[in-house]
Amino acid sequence: MKVKEIAAVLEEWAPPALAESYDNVGLLVGWPEMEVSAALINLDMTEEVIQEAIERNCQLVIAHHPIWFTARRRLNGEDYVSRAIMLAIKNDIALYACHTNLDNIRSGVNQRICQQLGLQQVAFLSPKAAEASLPEAGSGKIGLLPAPMTKREFLLHVKNAFGCGGIRYADAPLEHIQRVAVCGGAGSFLTQQAIQQQAHAFVTADITYHKFFDNESKLLLLDIGHYESEQFTSHLISEYLLEKFPNFAVHLSKVVTNPVRYFA
Repeated sequence: MKVKEIAAVLEEWAPPALAESYDNVGLLVGWPEMEVSAALINLDMTEEVIQEAIERNCQLVIAHHPIWFTARRRLNGEDYVSRAIMLAIKNDIALYACHTNLDNIRSGVNQRICQQLGLQQVAFLSPKAAEASLPEAGSGKIGLLPAPMTKREFLLHVKNAFGCGGIRYADAPLEHIQRVAVCGGAGSFLTQQAIQQQAHAFVTADITYHKFFDNESKLLLLDIGHYESEQFTSHLISEYLLEKFPNFAVHLSKVVTNPVRYFA
């Protein structure tokens, strides 16, 4: 199978046109005509992941996060990005990224987060304006838990659902949590939308100190960790590809790329 055939299916599902302007999605290393017999899926494209692809005879690595976002002046092995790119090129491994375009579709990253939490009646938190020839899209999701939970019950529910080493959160004087907003990765830009849509809690990541104040004590604002929030994206991509190509070898990476450790 050729890289371009796999890319076409992924881009029908998550069109690159839906990616945010700062993003770098699609085929990053390699050429469309490359023949591949197996793909390795991970959240990230690190050296360890590419080495795993070599060892497992995978000619294509598909990740949620692109390994670089902006133009680079040199590839000389001075940092992990250039070393990973050089390793991929040296071993004829293509690198493909599905990032914010996968975040923004209805069946994408945020939908999987909602499934992990058991949310129902799910809708986009911040819908995007409809565009011709593109699927419905938006940032974040919001939905309802099957039944209200106390704050402690909800925090334990989230911790268990995502295997969090810890949860940083801003509190609010609420007795129960049921209406929940989510955004995988750095989602604090959606806090006001979550408040406007009367969410009792907003589950996201990468919240800086001052951004916690934005909850205005109106909702529980949770930072569960970037990796933790998006860790199931690999399964999402793998399941989609296996549905489309049941006879193609799709492997979930065994490398845990989360660089963050917790000391308790």
